Amino acid sequence: MKKFLPFLFPLIALLIVFVLIFRWYNAQTSSKQGQIPDFAEGISVESLASSESSKLRKGAKDISTIEMRGSQNESGEIRYEVKDGKVLFTVTAIVPLAKDAQYQVWLQSVNGNSKKKAFALSLEKGGYTGSGSISAGTLPFEVVVSLEKNQDNEMELPILRGVIQKENPVQK
Repeated sequence: MKKFLPFLFPLIALLIVFVLIFRWYNAQTSSKQGQIPDFAEGISVESLASSESSKLRKGAKDISTIEMRGSQNESGEIRYEVKDGKVLFTVTAIVPLAKDAQYQVWLQSVNGNSKKKAFALSLEKGGYTGSGSISAGTLPFEVVVSLEKNQDNEMELPILRGVIQKENPVQK
């Protein structure tokens, strides 16, 4: 027994170090694997048919419009309609031309960190535009336009923000 006594203290110290490393590793990987639940988990964002998309872009008396706020000279708007249990929406953004990057639309819970990538904006005559639909049960939610250089599931640089509320705002 006296032969093994000098090895007991270093063995206990080494065991404690391994336990701490294991706990640190689990904490790091669990936060990256989605401790924060995604916004509208299990609900998909669908692309709109071209007829629905053009109707939202042109606007009608029953289409609601929300101005998007940016930090600099960027501007944009969200036009949306709640129809058949879905929120049909189109996003138009007047932002600088993106080189080696693209603008993407993210849906984020209001006053929360959970988010969902919706779609990429495409450059058209009136600026960058895109449209989609999501279940009305996710209302209210924030629409964020971000500049993305990497095609991962992390929002990189938010440019514009606007919130779609449950009740219809005053129309423009």
